[in-house]
Amino acid sequence: MILLAFLAMLLPGLTWWSWMGKRGQDPLVSLAEVIGSSLSLIILIAEIGFILGITFSSPIIISILALLGILAGVGFFRKGIKLSRKHLVHLTIGIILFGLALVWRFYQARELLLPNWVDSQHHYLIIKVILENGAVPETLAPYLEGPFYYHFGYHAIAALFTVLSRLPIGDAMLIVGQFINAAVGLSVYALGKALWRDWRPAAAAGLLVTFVTRMPAYYLSWGRYTLLTGLVLLPLTMGLGLNILKKPRRKRDALSLALLTGGLLLSHYFGAALLASFLVILALTYIIPRLNKFSKAVKRLMPMVGGAVGGLLLAAPWLWRVVKFYPHQASVNTNLPETLDGLFNVGDGSYLWQLLGPASNYWLLLVAGLGLVVGLVRKKKVGFGLWSVIIALMSLPWGITIKPFRPDHFVIISFISVGLWAGYALWKAAELLAKRFGKGWMSPVLMLLAVGGWFGWSFPLSSDIINPVTVLVTEEDIEALNWIRENTPEDARFYINTTHWQSGVYRGVDGGGWILPYTGRWAIVPTVFYGFSPDKEQNQQIRDWGAAASEIETCSEGFWRSVEEADVDFVYIRERIGSLQAEGLAECEGVERVFENSNVRIWRLWE
Repeated sequence: MILLAFLAMLLPGLTWWSWMGKRGQDPLVSLAEVIGSSLSLIILIAEIGFILGITFSSPIIISILALLGILAGVGFFRKGIKLSRKHLVHLTIGIILFGLALVWRFYQARELLLPNWVDSQHHYLIIKVILENGAVPETLAPYLEGPFYYHFGYHAIAALFTVLSRLPIGDAMLIVGQFINAAVGLSVYALGKALWRDWRPAAAAGLLVTFVTRMPAYYLSWGRYTLLTGLVLLPLTMGLGLNILKKPRRKRDALSLALLTGGLLLSHYFGAALLASFLVILALTYIIPRLNKFSKAVKRLMPMVGGAVGGLLLAAPWLWRVVKFYPHQASVNTNLPETLDGLFNVGDGSYLWQLLGPASNYWLLLVAGLGLVVGLVRKKKVGFGLWSVIIALMSLPWGITIKPFRPDHFVIISFISVGLWAGYALWKAAELLAKRFGKGWMSPVLMLLAVGGWFGWSFPLSSDIINPVTVLVTEEDIEALNWIRENTPEDARFYINTTHWQSGVYRGVDGGGWILPYTGRWAIVPTVFYGFSPDKEQNQQIRDWGAAASEIETCSEGFWRSVEEADVDFVYIRERIGSLQAEGLAECEGVERVFENSNVRIWRLWE
């Protein structure tokens, strides 16, 4: 059923490629385009459903898939499939490698019971509401108040997979998330082919970001599935922009660029900003050397500009909603040290440096830096080189910052440029050695050995990529959450242990943080997503309850005040996690223990 669900999910992209795809190109690039187009089409169809008020019931989903199947069949019958023996071999090798990437990603997630860390809780809740409504919702009611205006790309994809696979939401999220994570390496390969016009540096880059670099594998630890979805589409869109300038197929390339751009804009706004900066740099580096042929250069840029604008128009209805409800404003600021000594204060960037690690990744940074220098000196792909430099500069703990984006945001996506420039450097080094010894076969072999060696070096961390601190749910929590779902009224309200998250927002510290998304019952901190509500008074009230719960250790006056104000009737505690423990409730009146396992206790509060 899971395999069939994936095949059904890829049908939109296969249909698009059957009409718009380039026959005879690298099969791995075609596979990346099919995946990227599928993701974008699912997202854009979900947006259309929201605009038109369409509920995607099972019969409608089946009808859409059937129509896509017919269109795909007509497209392939009309244009055929051109696969030479060489392309067939490449496709077979590529599918095997992508299969290995999937196995590797699933292995990395092997111990998780639910998607990890804090963001996963509201991702789960959004998917749950999409499934209950059969469409992208106006609000997350009855669970949270206020308009819904978050980027929903990943959630629409995961909701569709949940319906098709008939899996629980948490399992579907993990499987789709790791599939998307594996697809990032495939997209980086496609961008590498657009950059270097050779499969060897592209393959090295794809393998490095899949099996070696800490990112994007570590996204699993954070549950950053929305950004992952954007990072499947970003390299594909960048590569298409490069291909348009190299040899455009005008209408088809512009339409494909519009499709991918629209999907990216609705998947993650940071990914959209990265694409916008790249396209601007690419346009400038193309026009400036051709100022004497300005009109001709501008004409050559039109398919790229038209595609980007088309994608913006496709996403515009939802983006307008975001502009209308988003409470913060973008701004440009400077973050400079107060003294010259502060410029070299390693402590300011220790977290950023940690994200770039471990040691195997630090040395890969050096290789990538050498590749970037060689590329810029030889004037190879100057646009991508300048974009890479900007990403590196924005990753520094001091300098210019563009809110709401922080330096760590740029650090965790730098694997794209690091992987590609490292692949380029390994390729050039292998070519020099192969030429020196007159053995052409040495080039791919040396590159494979280099990538394999780096994989072995990084394996201890990569195989256990999940940070234990980010695991909020244990088997005991799952047992307790299932008990809550089966044995408490739907309007039950829970007191949970909390801790500070960021910007004055508080979060749950254990399975209690999952009570709202997993069981539908309310908790004193109902996931960190409550901060998206425009109701400032209610948000502040929840912050106050969260702040109080982070310090309360017994049934004090502050405890009972929070209980009364929040109208809670249950308490959820996991042993040794959080400030309030079982000992703190042992002598309290009006408290009855109703659930207990080896680590989790639940009490009912009586008036």
